[in-house]
Amino acid sequence: MNNAAKKLDAESAEQPKTSLEVVKKDGKEVTEVPSLEKRIQKVEDLSMLIEKWRKLTETRRNLQTFSLGADGLGATVFLRDASGKEFKTSNTPVVSAVMEEIKTTLDERIKEVETQIKF
Repeated sequence: MNNAAKKLDAESAEQPKTSLEVVKKDGKEVTEVPSLEKRIQKVEDLSMLIEKWRKLTETRRNLQTFSLGADGLGATVFLRDASGKEFKTSNTPVVSAVMEEIKTTLDERIKEVETQIKF
């Protein structure tokens, strides 16, 4: 053996040997098909979510078309509780703040419903 071959043999003897193990995964995946009742329930749940989304987006569109008068007298907010007591204001900054809060809340609810709609 020449010196280069001896040197290579000595270097390979010094290095720890590692082994690679090939693991084969069974390519067959069993997907469980839900029962007809569960599939129908899922469709009904999805229909309810879609209807909720439509109502929220329609309310949001209606609110967008609503405009406050420049004179400050064009809009009034009425609130009525379960016992029939009423609160009423025509203060433009208050009406604007209420409208903005309603828009923000509607936008949040629309996003929540959109994330729930899954196939």
